[in-house]
Amino acid sequence: MTTVNDRALGSRLREAEAPRWPTVIVLTCYAALALFLTWSWWTPLGMRITGINGGDMTLFAWLLDWTPHAVFHGQFPLFSDRLNAPAGVNLMWNNGMVLPGLLFAPVTWLFGGLATVIVVTTLGLAGSAASAYWCVRSMSVRVLPAALAGLLFGFSPAMMAQALGHPDLVFNVLPPVLILLAVRIMISEDPPLKLAVLLGVTAGAQVLIGEEVLFGTGVVLVLFLLMLVISYPRVVLGRAPVLAGRALVALGAFVLVAGIPLGYQLLGPLRQHSSPFNTSYYSTDLAGYVVATRLQVFATGSAIVRAKSFAGGLEEHTAYLGWPLIVLCLLVLVLRWRNPRVRIPLLVALAVAVLALGEQLTIFGAKRGVFLPWKLVDELPGFEHVLTTRFALFTAGLIGTALAFALNDAFDHLPAVGVAGVAAVTIAFIPLIPAPLPGSDAPGVPAFFADRAAEDLACPGGSALILPFPQAGSTDPMLWQQAAGMSFAMPGGYFIGPGSDGHAYVGGQPSRTGSLFHDIMVDGRPRQVTSQMRGDFVAALHRWKACTVVLGPARNFDVLRRQTTELIGKEPEAVDGVLLWRDLSGVPAHMRPGSR
Repeated sequence: MTTVNDRALGSRLREAEAPRWPTVIVLTCYAALALFLTWSWWTPLGMRITGINGGDMTLFAWLLDWTPHAVFHGQFPLFSDRLNAPAGVNLMWNNGMVLPGLLFAPVTWLFGGLATVIVVTTLGLAGSAASAYWCVRSMSVRVLPAALAGLLFGFSPAMMAQALGHPDLVFNVLPPVLILLAVRIMISEDPPLKLAVLLGVTAGAQVLIGEEVLFGTGVVLVLFLLMLVISYPRVVLGRAPVLAGRALVALGAFVLVAGIPLGYQLLGPLRQHSSPFNTSYYSTDLAGYVVATRLQVFATGSAIVRAKSFAGGLEEHTAYLGWPLIVLCLLVLVLRWRNPRVRIPLLVALAVAVLALGEQLTIFGAKRGVFLPWKLVDELPGFEHVLTTRFALFTAGLIGTALAFALNDAFDHLPAVGVAGVAAVTIAFIPLIPAPLPGSDAPGVPAFFADRAAEDLACPGGSALILPFPQAGSTDPMLWQQAAGMSFAMPGGYFIGPGSDGHAYVGGQPSRTGSLFHDIMVDGRPRQVTSQMRGDFVAALHRWKACTVVLGPARNFDVLRRQTTELIGKEPEAVDGVLLWRDLSGVPAHMRPGSR
């Protein structure tokens, strides 16, 4: 816990004199690996999409497109009236990724939102690994151990799973920096104020990338502090006043950067509470730590079948570490127990792994009736939004850091042991080797949206009803809207918004008419038009201020066409790949005589 200035200075001098090419090689390897794993999305850029969880990728394509569009047109980027017309969407509740949206705006303008998701995800994998590598290296660790630590963090099974449509959970270049800054403040006798300021500014920037990752980072830091208090109670408590002062400085810097976005989220329009997801369902299965998924090269057929029992889609099957790595960690923990740089990260990793299990122990999809520590906090403010499967993003990074320190110490004392340690780590990493991510062609965009939508759907203060009705199961209209330059508003959409009770829902307040069109698309069964259905339809058109209706390519297209025509009362016009009902002023509000 004491600082050793002479040793640190000597280490910095040696690093300054050391050649830079090893680091260049490491970073190049990270970039090449990230590009290899995501290559199925790159050819051609902007016209490919993930083969799994394409709906989420479409959502983030829309979000990354909206931010530069809003800024360029002088609109507030944290709110959009293009979805959920006419109420709109508070994007601070929707992982808006404002900062990447601005940074990668040129990619969006040149290739579209899907391309930006691909670029952000690819750079997220490589950049997260590079950030972890740099942070570990800054603590006087050799290149090879630090490179292994970065590799495990940036390309862990958790990162590869979340890469399937969740760029906000993959672009993790700042969390290693946050943890490094915070830990340095915790262990220094008199931490410089600039560290606290930098910590606050970096945390504020992370808000504009992804609040969920920032929250998880905060949990990790609390666990670090707890482990330090347990290990060195007198030292840490003696420094409590200094730490409190630095925490206030960091908080002040954080508020300066993130105060307005967070204030808009919590106090602005469309406030909401609770989570739209069943968070207790999205917990890590204990078997997930040793059962590989199809995202690992060496996963067996039986393992892939067993992994299907885990909660959520493949993007949430994040826990896998494998028996070799788990056994190695236990062995290192025992052998290097006296080294706090090894012991504390491993104990924090263990605590995070337990939290990831959620409130109740689950094994192969079956709840075992054993309640776990998360049960004590899951209803606290902020915690009710957490999907605990995503804590696995930190577990691998903490393990990699501890192993890097252990390997570095081994090379310091017995190089032969260090070489054996590198071999052991390499063997433990083999089961984790990721497979290339699956891709497919992006949904086609009718020519109407690229060529004519801005003119034909012009409706100042109003909206266009786009079918299939846009929601979680039908996100293609959000790609069409991007192709049209966000030139029209539409009801529905894939987003998180409040219902009439203020509770958060996917898609906001449910709509009977929206649900009708979605159900017809799914099951292909036409509904008999009743007075109630027609009344709901007319009321929805008025509520949405809809001027036109557009039917684009969809499942059960013919059934949707007949149902929509019957409700509107006239035939559509075929225009550049879509059907268009231009004028809704004559939509009958009541059943015609003789109809049923």
